Amino acid sequence: MTGTELETTFLAEHRLAIGTFRFYHNLVIGRIDEGQQVTLDSALPVIAIGIEFYNRKRPAVYLSDRQHSYSMDPTLHLEAHKLFPFLLGYGVVAYNDINRRVAELEQQFVPCPSGIFDSMDAGLAWAMQLIGEQEKSRPHR
Repeated sequence: MTGTELETTFLAEHRLAIGTFRFYHNLVIGRIDEGQQVTLDSALPVIAIGIEFYNRKRPAVYLSDRQHSYSMDPTLHLEAHKLFPFLLGYGVVAYNDINRRVAELEQQFVPCPSGIFDSMDAGLAWAMQLIGEQEKSRPHR
C-alpha cells in the first residue's frame, strides 16, 4: 500500500499526552513520545478513540511506529485487549536493536497476531494482509 492509498482511508489524527495516533479505516499508527511511561491509564484515551472508530464489523490493526524509547508494562497488552477486543493484530516497526528486543519481549503478551518490522512499508504490508484475510472471512450480506 502506498502512502497515497493509505491517506484515502484516513479518519483522524489525535495528539494525546503519550504520543500521536493516526486512525485509518482498519488501521491505527501510533508513535509514543520519547521517555513516556505507558500505563493502562495513559492508554485509555487511545482505546476510547479506537472504540469510536472500530467494532466487530470494522476491526483494526495497530502499528507502533517505535521511533523513540519509552517504557511499558508488557502485560498492558492483555488488559487493553479486554477493553478493545476488535484488534486484528499488533505490529511494531523497530528502528534499532534495543526497540526490537523490547518488542520481542512484548510479543509474549500480545493476545492476537503480531509482528516486528524494520520498515513502515513492511509493517503496512503485513497489516494489509491481516485486514484482507479478515475481510475475506466475513460473511457477505
